[in-house]
Amino acid sequence: MDTLKVQKDTIESTELIRSNLEFIKDIFKNKTNQLRFQHKYYENDDHSSVRLIGEYDALRFIFDYYKLKIYNSELDDPNFKLDSLLITHYNNVSEQIGYLIKPDESQVNGLGYYMLTQKQFIKAEALFKLNITNYPETANCYDGLGDLYLAKGDKLKAIESFKKTLSLKFIPETKQKLETLLNEKK
Repeated sequence: MDTLKVQKDTIESTELIRSNLEFIKDIFKNKTNQLRFQHKYYENDDHSSVRLIGEYDALRFIFDYYKLKIYNSELDDPNFKLDSLLITHYNNVSEQIGYLIKPDESQVNGLGYYMLTQKQFIKAEALFKLNITNYPETANCYDGLGDLYLAKGDKLKAIESFKKTLSLKFIPETKQKLETLLNEKK
């Protein structure tokens, strides 16, 4: 039975859906109530199957501010402050949720390496340093910064970053990069 038929129906088994439809109408009558509200009719679902998809859609609606949007134009623009975008976004998320949410280390690291491959060293450095600010005890953050310095040809800073990495965690690849740099200095 579709929603038009349900609204005209009077049997007990459709009473709940009729009440829900009436509730929706009442909410839309009062446009000044500032209630964030959305509804959806799932034509191909019934009472037992609608729960999962309904909960999923409800969470997407409630947390619509959570998804980070980064456009290709922002990635391509060497002057765009990607680190500022992340900081602003996660500050907003933190405010909405009510506790601190930091940019994901892996996400920031991936963006940093992407900027590194694009030779956008200023953006890459800002991202790797953002990770260090947020996760100062994580070796991977310093390793990324070391790779940036290595790509820029700043071997002294690369050595310093790789040493910091290894002081936090032994990573064989980092040890190899450090040894190669130290052997070149001899």
